[in-house]
Amino acid sequence: MHKILRALIISDLFLLGGFALVQPIFAIFMLQGVAGATITAVGVATAIQLLTKGLLQIFVAKWTDAEPGNRRELLTLFIGSLILCAVPFGLMYASTLWQVYWLLFAYGLGGALSFPGWMVIFLSYSRKEQAGYEWSIYNTTISFGMALAAVLGAYLADFYSFRLLFFIVGILSLVGAFFIVFIFKHEYTRWHLEGYSKKSAEKK
Repeated sequence: MHKILRALIISDLFLLGGFALVQPIFAIFMLQGVAGATITAVGVATAIQLLTKGLLQIFVAKWTDAEPGNRRELLTLFIGSLILCAVPFGLMYASTLWQVYWLLFAYGLGGALSFPGWMVIFLSYSRKEQAGYEWSIYNTTISFGMALAAVLGAYLADFYSFRLLFFIVGILSLVGAFFIVFIFKHEYTRWHLEGYSKKSAEKK
């Protein structure tokens, strides 16, 4: 397995695993800690996140596909990951419905920016003869990570606080984003070397 694939998997393990700490109990957080929250409000918040991601990622994908190579994909992946990292730190201090709604919109925006690029880069480094194996490694890793996170997140919220839980989610998200930086550096170095080789060939 290519090191870029490993970096993408580890990045998602921390990003998705981090958010999995709170996702199963997010409704409890809203009902207990957000003024005026109702079960309907929980549904609205979830819908905002899903609709934002579902709608905007189409436009993001069209924009990134318009340029050959993975430069735009890397850019949107990096920016989207940073937005995702900011969401849990915002939720630490969210106390009104509108604050939660805006943060869930940001969550959807971060996902819309990062998902198309992540997919394109993963596919570009995946080998056809081992595609099923590499995707299964990804899904198994993420599934086990999110399962463990769900139990741990419930424990932390039960015995400590949601604020601590969101702080941990934010730190884990930042760790995940660090691996995106590694990928960005690797790709930038490759582009530089390819450009240098091309210029050398033209001079000859």
